[in-house]
Amino acid sequence: MESIRGMMHPGLIMIGFGILVMLLPRPCRKPLGLIAPIAATWALFQMTEESSLQYDLARYIHMEFIHLDSLSFAFMLAFCIIAILNGFYGEGIQHRYECGMSLVYAGSVMGVVLAGDCISLIIFWEVSAFASMYVIYSKHDRASARASFRYILVHAFGGNMLLAGLIIYMFHYGNRIENITGCFGEPCFWLIAIGVAVNAAIPPVHAWLPDAYPESTATGTVYLSSFTTKAAIYLMIRMFAGMEALVWMGAIISIYAACMAIMENGIRRLLAYHIISQLGMMIAAIGVGGAIGADAATAHAITNIMFKGVLMMGAGAVIYATGKSNITELGGMAKKMPVTAICFFISSLAIAGLPGLSGFVSKALVMDALHEGGYTIPGLLVTAGGVGTLLSITLKINWFVFFGPCDDPEESKVVRKIPFTMGLAMIAGTIITILIGVYPDIFYSMMPYATVVHPYHMGHVLEYIAIFIGGSIPFFLYLKKMKPHDEITIDFDWFYRIPFNNFMLGLSKVTHGFFLWCDKRMGGFADYMRIHLGDPSLWTRNSSNVKIRKFSFENEDRLIGDMISIIVMVLIIMIIGAAIVMK
Repeated sequence: MESIRGMMHPGLIMIGFGILVMLLPRPCRKPLGLIAPIAATWALFQMTEESSLQYDLARYIHMEFIHLDSLSFAFMLAFCIIAILNGFYGEGIQHRYECGMSLVYAGSVMGVVLAGDCISLIIFWEVSAFASMYVIYSKHDRASARASFRYILVHAFGGNMLLAGLIIYMFHYGNRIENITGCFGEPCFWLIAIGVAVNAAIPPVHAWLPDAYPESTATGTVYLSSFTTKAAIYLMIRMFAGMEALVWMGAIISIYAACMAIMENGIRRLLAYHIISQLGMMIAAIGVGGAIGADAATAHAITNIMFKGVLMMGAGAVIYATGKSNITELGGMAKKMPVTAICFFISSLAIAGLPGLSGFVSKALVMDALHEGGYTIPGLLVTAGGVGTLLSITLKINWFVFFGPCDDPEESKVVRKIPFTMGLAMIAGTIITILIGVYPDIFYSMMPYATVVHPYHMGHVLEYIAIFIGGSIPFFLYLKKMKPHDEITIDFDWFYRIPFNNFMLGLSKVTHGFFLWCDKRMGGFADYMRIHLGDPSLWTRNSSNVKIRKFSFENEDRLIGDMISIIVMVLIIMIIGAAIVMK
């Protein structure tokens, strides 16, 4: 019995429930959105490192659907918790297919984390891409349809790069998921790196994230912000840990995305850029390598899932209640939505690294990893990225959306109350964020290598207090200039979307012209053959050769066309007869 419980795959449980949600009538399916992640969490705690679910696809191809160790357990636990919170958050506001595909999406990402071989990995990876595409499309308007189409184009490219890289890797090194930094320079390394970089939203292939995530529903955005990029971080820990270039890349990403976020007006688009900024911190930690690097990346990924989940829930609740998504259209929401405002405020302090909250605990591990590796300048860049986070989320959104004056009370009017379960999910997520900050030792013990650090030493605490004071003073001094403007921001995608669009238009014109030419020539050829087959004498009438001109197409008053038909029929009969004999 214990062995059977150990074989229950949490991801497959989520996928199974997702399919049921899409098939069952409403009264039966309504509670399944919450039962599914609870069942998956139960299944996770039944598993041990000896748990196994294997399948031999062929003589030399072994698939391992369950490979549980301390790293995969940490990510799985975070995914299960956020799935439960989103089950409460989306209770009653998700339609059938959105709820079902959200569960399939979450389950497939869990499958990625538990995969012990490359084939299982790519299967769940591709399922998650197509399921998440529908989660983006689930709002069913023009913007979400276009965003989901662009999303799947980018992820189809990334998935194919990963598939090609894994096939080459399996041919040379086997089917296990291992660190591949030793393969640096080989085609499989670069193909896998490109495929993972797409999902990790590493510039310049990151623009799909702020383009797509804001276009989903309130619940869809929470799922999206919690799973796709974190699965990529998990895979980077497995395959790219200790690659020094990632330290500098992650540090630059952190500050670049934070700067882009400052210019944004849309709440969820701003938060989407900060997903990328926080990913940069995780990538920098992965580049450090070793036990502390893996633990730092894992810890920050988990805390990010929690506080970013609450931030996206808060943004979704405001949009759900008001129908407005731009900061300039909102104001004074703390009086109208106090629970949302408080939860959002605490989570925004956490993402900025305020002592006593989860973000401070995980960032302490990241900074210690960089310090231990001797990466002083990347550490300063990561700190600067944290200042951008403080300015754009903790100060900008909280002031202009929740606690500052409202320019037009009618414009930010609450048109419908949020469900009780929405507030409950935000409160639960906020409590988890506080508990991690209050009990860091317990949190650190859950990391893959249980690295021990002391986040609350005086120097680290004073550093973040100084960041908060230093960032707040210029914000309020230049408050009018900090107010967002409703303008379009140009990102890296401008450099390939416009040229690619022009290339496709040019290719379409060339292709259209070629087919018109072919159509014209084929039409003329068809007419020529129709006329000459109808009157075969035309083949010889104008010939310069006397013998050909005198050649007769008649035999006992039977035209050559009839003779050709008889010959063809005889050949067909002979072929059928030969086939029967051979059979």
